[in-house]
Amino acid sequence: MKTISQILSLAEKNYITFHKLNLDEVIKDFHLIYEADTGISDKIRILKKDEGYFIQETTNKNEILFRRMKSLTEAEELVKHRLEIYEKMWDGCGCKVDYYL
Repeated sequence: MKTISQILSLAEKNYITFHKLNLDEVIKDFHLIYEADTGISDKIRILKKDEGYFIQETTNKNEILFRRMKSLTEAEELVKHRLEIYEKMWDGCGCKVDYYL
């Protein structure tokens, strides 16, 4: 599947976005490590495929974003940071997530 090969070819810290994607069909080929409902922007997931770790999230533009991470620890830290931002957003802080760093 071309979509999966595009995701797997990402260099560390790089990301790819898709506007239309059957997400369930794509992530079934990954091992789900962690999943949390953000309450604002769908779910955020840590996925593993072969030796790579990936974060999958939905952007504020309703894009499906996959980001390759260096390690599980780095992925967990980014997810923790994202969830802290979403919590502040619920409290009305006016915060925004920069998905494209």
